[in-house]
Amino acid sequence: MAFDYKKLLISLAFFNVLFHSGCQLTTQERGFLEKSGAEIQLSSKQLRVLVNDFTLRYVTHIEQTCDRVLSNSPSVEVRRNALLWKINGINATFRAASRDDPMGAFLDLWILVKQTDDLLARNGSTLFGSVSLASLNQGEAFEDRLRNIQTTIGREIPKLNRDTELGEPFAEKFANRFPIEDLYFDRESAKSHYIDAVQANLNEPIEILGRLEVNIDELQGLLRLYAEFLPKQARWEAELLTLDVIEMEPFTESLADLKQTTVAAESIAQTVAQIPVLIDQERQAVEFAIDDQRKKTVQQIEAMRVNTIVQLQEERRLVLETVNQERVMATEDLKQQLDKTISSIDDLSKKRTEEAARYGESLLVLAINETKQTLAIASVFVGFFILFAGWLFTRKPKPAPPNLVNFYSPKTARAEDDFFKQAS
Repeated sequence: MAFDYKKLLISLAFFNVLFHSGCQLTTQERGFLEKSGAEIQLSSKQLRVLVNDFTLRYVTHIEQTCDRVLSNSPSVEVRRNALLWKINGINATFRAASRDDPMGAFLDLWILVKQTDDLLARNGSTLFGSVSLASLNQGEAFEDRLRNIQTTIGREIPKLNRDTELGEPFAEKFANRFPIEDLYFDRESAKSHYIDAVQANLNEPIEILGRLEVNIDELQGLLRLYAEFLPKQARWEAELLTLDVIEMEPFTESLADLKQTTVAAESIAQTVAQIPVLIDQERQAVEFAIDDQRKKTVQQIEAMRVNTIVQLQEERRLVLETVNQERVMATEDLKQQLDKTISSIDDLSKKRTEEAARYGESLLVLAINETKQTLAIASVFVGFFILFAGWLFTRKPKPAPPNLVNFYSPKTARAEDDFFKQAS
């Protein structure tokens, strides 16, 4: 049955949208610090950062201390105890720091520090021989760091429902009640007694999903720190296994004989000498496998590229054919439209020409008639003019009348006007 990648992608997209949209809008950071009601200056997320920083410092202290013991002590028992402390102590530290709520992680780390200090104070000489307690334990410095974190949280330390103050007295009381007996760090779970009260109390499904992303983000940093110690843990486990094998009776008897020891050393030396050759062979085999896989991958990619080019060429050919067909159809359609347009223009031109011819003939006849009338009228006027001119030339002048005395003058006219006005 083939794996359905499509469903996987859809599921991942759904959860991505759910986490980054709905959940972040409906949930806020609500750890024990926020829900305790105390006057705090530090958020749960900020406390998680401080807890992760303290965890890294503390596990580094354990590793360095055990390395000093291993380099300075020839005793197999002491070396074995140092390896046990490194392996189990660092694991216990990371387990304590990985509590769900940052406040619970902070308290569990403080309890672990006090339990470790108590174990070294009681059994330090038995476990590590002549190694001084001062070189083993720097608990006071880490206690000061934890007190500074407690001060940073706020003036008022959060309390449980039974008015138990979650600070240094709580950690000391729990460490005294449940001490560690050996380097296997078999610890009593603080969660089963007190720290369950500082776990996130989430009931709604949407709130659980929204807080889940925050928890994952907070623990990712701690997981990255722990991942740095995983190769070391494997090496320490191998060293511890070697010490346990050497202490077995058959090996002890065999190593007691110098000749057998020499033979074993030579065998080990031969094996060690063969290791570079074996590593080189393995490297060559890996390189050959990688090169072969690379060639196959290149061939597959080349085949996919050729196939893609062929498909693109075929698609291009089909597109060009379709475009050409559409161009031919469009050209034919335009030609038909042009022919229709030219035919319509010819018909209209003929019609206009015929109408112009008909109107031109009528206008010509009308112009001729008008011209005839104008000529007739003009002929009449010319006739009258000729007759008048002839009459003027044939008329004889009359003799001038004798000079008459003109008794009319402007003064006389005014006098007469005045007379007639008065008479009237």
